[in-house]
Amino acid sequence: MTNALLLSAALMTTPAVPAVSGPVTGPGMMYPNPPISIVPTAVKVEDFPYVTEEFFISGTAAGAPYTTRIIIRRPRDPRTFSGIVVGEAMHAGGRSLIFEWSRVSILTRHHIFAEIVHSPAQIQMLKTFNAERYAPLNIAMGQSNEIIAQFGRLMKDPGLSGGVELLKGYFVKGVTLMGTSASSATVRNYLGAHAELRLPDGAPIFNGYLLTSTLGNTPLPIVDVPIVQMPTQTEVAMYAAQGNGYRRPDSDVPGNRFRLYEVAGMPHNNSRDNPAFANDPCTLPVTDFPAGAFTALGLNYLIDWIEKGKAPPHAPPIETANGAVAVDEYGNAKGGVRNVFVDVPIAAYGVLAKGKTPQQDRLCQLGGTKVMLSQQTLVKLYKNSDGYQKRVNARLKDLVKEGWFLPEYVDDIRKDAKGVQIESAEHRP
Repeated sequence: MTNALLLSAALMTTPAVPAVSGPVTGPGMMYPNPPISIVPTAVKVEDFPYVTEEFFISGTAAGAPYTTRIIIRRPRDPRTFSGIVVGEAMHAGGRSLIFEWSRVSILTRHHIFAEIVHSPAQIQMLKTFNAERYAPLNIAMGQSNEIIAQFGRLMKDPGLSGGVELLKGYFVKGVTLMGTSASSATVRNYLGAHAELRLPDGAPIFNGYLLTSTLGNTPLPIVDVPIVQMPTQTEVAMYAAQGNGYRRPDSDVPGNRFRLYEVAGMPHNNSRDNPAFANDPCTLPVTDFPAGAFTALGLNYLIDWIEKGKAPPHAPPIETANGAVAVDEYGNAKGGVRNVFVDVPIAAYGVLAKGKTPQQDRLCQLGGTKVMLSQQTLVKLYKNSDGYQKRVNARLKDLVKEGWFLPEYVDDIRKDAKGVQIESAEHRP
C-alpha cells in the first residue's frame, strides 16, 4: 500500500449507528404544517401510495450526545421500492425543498425519501412549533457532519438500528444526499468530510450528491462518488461579473465524476408551486418555470450514474457577456440546458426580480420573472394557438428522447401550452 493510501486509511473513521425510536405519533402535530408547501392545485404527496413516518435518532457526535429527527417517506408496498434512498439535509427555512419541488418524480419512481434535521437552529424551529413533541431533541454546534454521516449509515443498513424495524422488507442499494440554496452549503460542508467519514469497509457512506441553487463562487470539492451540481440562472447572473468561479469541468474519471447543469430560464426558487408567490408580490409577473422538473432531472441522472454506471450527457454552461447573462432576441438565456420555455418562447424568462415592497424584495430575488412577448411576436412565431401547441409537442418529444426532460412532467407542459391564446389581429374580437 502506498504512503498516500496508508495516510488516507489512517484518517478514515466509521460513524456509529444511531439509536432509533418511533415512529413518533405525538403529542400534537408533526412539524411542519402544512407538510408540503405547495399551491392547492399542485399534485400532493397524498396522491401517491406512500407512508410518511417520523423517527427520532440519537447518538454521540463531536464528542457530545445528540437527538434529532428524521422523516421517512416510503412506498406502501416494499416490492415496488426502487432500492434508492434519496436523502436531503433540511433547509434552514425548515423544509426539504428539493423533495417538495421534485416530489412527483421521486414518488413516481418509487424511491424512499429521507430528511435529516442537522442543526441547533432547526431543532429550535421544531421546538417552537411543538415544544412537547420535540422536547427530547438536542443538537450542539459542530455536530452536523457526524450526524449526517450517522444518518447516511443508518439509511444504508437500517437493520443495524436494533429494535426499531425502520425499513423492514426494503432492500437498500444506494443512498444519495442533496441540498439546495442554504442546504447546498450544508452538503458542500459535508463534502469536505466525505473522504474521512466512511463505512467499516472504507466505502463511501453516500453514493452520490445533488446540489442545486448552489451558493458560493468556488468549485465543489472533488470526491470519489458522482456529483451533479445545478446552479440556476439566478446564480449564473449573480456571479457573472465575478467570472462564475464555481464552474469546473465535467469529468468521468472514477475519482472525480462530475456534471454541471445550468438550466436556461430556471430561477433559484420553484415559484410555480410556491404559495408565497400567489399574492403577486413582485414588480414583474412571476415565472411558472417548472424548477422541480429540472431538479428531478438532475437527481434522475445522478441515480442512473450510481445504479447503472451510466454517465450523464454533457451540457454547455449558460452564456455570459460583459458580466451578465447573454440573451437572445426574445430575452432568454443562451446556452445551458435547453427546454421548451426558452426554445419555444412565449415570454422572456428572467431572474433577480424586485419586490413591490422592501419586505418582498428577497422573495422576488429568489423567484423568476415571466414577461410575455407581444401578440404580434407570437403570431409571427406560431401563427396561432394550434401552431404553438404543435411546436411545443414536437420540442417536448425531442427533449424526452434526448434525455433532457422527464416523461412524468410532459402532461403539465402540454396543459400549459393549451392555455396559451394566440390570435392574429383579424381574428380578435
